[in-house]
Amino acid sequence: MTAPDQYALPEQPTATPVERPKALFAGASGVIGLRAATARLDGTDRMLDVWLYGDPPAQLADPVRWTLRPAPGMPRPSVIAPVSVVPASAPDGTPVPSHLSLPLDQVLPGRGVYQLRLDPTGLMVDPLRVSLPVRLRPECGDAGDCADAVAPPAPLTPPDYDTLARDYTALRAMLMDRLHYIDPAADTSIADLTVTLVELFAHLGDLLHYRLDRIATEAWLSTAQRRASVVRHARTVDFAVQPAISAATTVQVVVAAAPAGDSQATVLPGDTATDGVTVDPSASCFTVETAGALTVRASHAEVALYDWTEDDAVLGTGATSAILVRPAAAAGVAATDWLPAGSLLAFELVGVDDISRQRAWAAGTVPSPADVMPRPPLASRPAQVVTVTSIAEFTDPLQPGLDLLRVFWDASEALQAPVPCSVDLSAGAEVGVARLGLLPAHHGLLVDGPGTLAPIDPLTSLAADPQTTEVSDYLLVAAGPEAAPGLAHAPGGRPWQLEVTVTLPNDTRVPAGRVTSMLRAPAAGFSVVIDADDDLPARMRFRTGALGLVPPAGSVVSARYQVGAGPGGNVAANVTSRLVRCTSGPGVPCLWQDVSDNQNSVVTARNITPGTGGAAATSLDDVRRDAPQAYSAVPRRAALIGDLAPFAAEVPTVLRAAARRSWSGSWPVGIVAYEPVSDGRESDADPAAAAQLQAQVQSTLDAVRMAGTEAVSITATPVGILIALTVCLYPGSDSDAARAAILASLRPGTPAAPGLFAPGSFPMGTDVYLSTVVATVAALPQVDAVAVTEARRLSEPPGTLGAVLVMGPSEVAVCDDDPSAPDRGRIVLTVEGGR
Repeated sequence: MTAPDQYALPEQPTATPVERPKALFAGASGVIGLRAATARLDGTDRMLDVWLYGDPPAQLADPVRWTLRPAPGMPRPSVIAPVSVVPASAPDGTPVPSHLSLPLDQVLPGRGVYQLRLDPTGLMVDPLRVSLPVRLRPECGDAGDCADAVAPPAPLTPPDYDTLARDYTALRAMLMDRLHYIDPAADTSIADLTVTLVELFAHLGDLLHYRLDRIATEAWLSTAQRRASVVRHARTVDFAVQPAISAATTVQVVVAAAPAGDSQATVLPGDTATDGVTVDPSASCFTVETAGALTVRASHAEVALYDWTEDDAVLGTGATSAILVRPAAAAGVAATDWLPAGSLLAFELVGVDDISRQRAWAAGTVPSPADVMPRPPLASRPAQVVTVTSIAEFTDPLQPGLDLLRVFWDASEALQAPVPCSVDLSAGAEVGVARLGLLPAHHGLLVDGPGTLAPIDPLTSLAADPQTTEVSDYLLVAAGPEAAPGLAHAPGGRPWQLEVTVTLPNDTRVPAGRVTSMLRAPAAGFSVVIDADDDLPARMRFRTGALGLVPPAGSVVSARYQVGAGPGGNVAANVTSRLVRCTSGPGVPCLWQDVSDNQNSVVTARNITPGTGGAAATSLDDVRRDAPQAYSAVPRRAALIGDLAPFAAEVPTVLRAAARRSWSGSWPVGIVAYEPVSDGRESDADPAAAAQLQAQVQSTLDAVRMAGTEAVSITATPVGILIALTVCLYPGSDSDAARAAILASLRPGTPAAPGLFAPGSFPMGTDVYLSTVVATVAALPQVDAVAVTEARRLSEPPGTLGAVLVMGPSEVAVCDDDPSAPDRGRIVLTVEGGR
């Protein structure tokens, strides 16, 4: 490295060159300086003309004194001899001062800027003017690099075909134009084979463009038209789209009374109450809900309410028990068999034609109060249905011969209106009766057989042959569009009945389970997803993309399901009259027969309550409006580690929870500590219950955690603390009221009036600062001064006073100040002043 000298240019202040150039032009001091330089071509020689602030001295004719410094990467030409001094002249009237002409060697210089530098050795040279910037390629103008100019692109020309042709007509016209261009003499008659091929390609292009348009349309929630697409988009943000829901009602099965004994009939799961002569989805059909066979007796049809031998006995509003008079026909049946706990019981009002006969029936002296039994209910008073929780045989000392039975039901089902047990003559002769033989039912009709399924191609929706190819999609033909009686759904969206069976080519029958998404399908076996549609029957899919197992070719798929959903099931009471049963096996069309009792008499079924709860599927416009913002209103995923705690706190037996972030070495970990509701005060808690609670919390966290994040649940450790305060009150303050107010401000309190140590105020791992305690107490209007005399963990020595009570990562500070739980913290309060 060359040592610096006076000609090593330092950083100079910016200044206008005025005085120094004047001094150089004057030449009195003998100092010279470079003024300007320019390159020119003289034939094939490249020359560099250099002007100074005066005539150049003879010493500058030495080419060794001149150096050209290029930019990095550029060629480096040199000044060669001879260097000549060109005298001053005025060839065209313009004076040209004397200057130097420096010839350059044959190295082709670059197009960038070079630095021409003069060696000042032995000369008096202005240090600011020993170098000049110069370009050595005057033929290139001011181009800054050596790249050749790129030729401008040719102007764009429109294509010789219609790029907007998407339908059959436009595509055919475009292809015919192309045919004319390629072969002007081509035969374009409709009978020509080439024209036939053109039309086939136009048809294929029309189909492909339709599919492209549908794919682009269904790819966005705002433009999707198919319900299945909208449901999938909504599912990505955990927004549940409700399908059409089946209405619910209560059905009474009535068995005709026999001349002797108590006739009975057996009701099986799947029996259906209907009002139609023919059983089909157009009729009002309600499938009863029973876990197993249920016996209904003739004595259940109408049961008298005990009137206590009075003329104005009434079951009042809010009643939760009643006394029934068991019919004589049921005398040989045990009370628990005649009316098991959990049975439904309804109260209805009926008209009385013969008052004396009614009273005799209620007293057990006649078998029936009317010639036609059971009597029809009064339309003015809807039935009240309750669930029997327990029964007890009852004896009235004044009527010891009566077979009485007392029934009880829950307070949540207390009577909403009074029910007269005696004949009420104030509004005409009417009386209340009890109805048994009741079953819950929902709007739905079982369908089965080959005509209920249609195999289709998933791309074209055309019919497919499962005997020759693998078919993944089937239409549930009987479950029409959502606007029609579609697939029957329970509240929440689960189909009431869907039994899918795959018969493999080797005649092995394998069931297929329903899942809400193929992402939830088990690894083994067949699974199906049901996609509802507003315009077509519901579609059953065995595969979504690469997920799912499709039955092999040659398999036979059968489905047994219920149809009937939406507002169509919200019918009035007392509509149905028949009870029918499907007597055919799976895989064949349903054969319906009336249900008979043990006397071969046909039983009837009446919906004693209106159909309610039948709802249409959620509107797609509502989904498009609500789904994008629903997740912000009701969080459904733990996007952050801190979001895990609220989900853990939703577990019924968790009092509070807190979360903190950690690192496993490979992925982030959310550690959630929770405090059980089970007081958290018992050190010898049931280990099995604790393990069950932890499993429940862990399952909840795993369901909402983000992918790639691990969630770990641990039981938080409650740490009881002791705080001793001395509080000075203002003169005139009530000391007892002030004491109560101070303790209320610190104790946990209630959700309506929480204190400082309320659950959740100090999350897991949060330290307790005494300044917070002091500020809480000092904020009370009666308090003049507050002093903390002791603050410690209960496990620390007495007298300890810490400004901050530090909690561990899984510890929760508690101070319940409850004498029954001394390990949950204490508050020692001394009140001074006041009155």
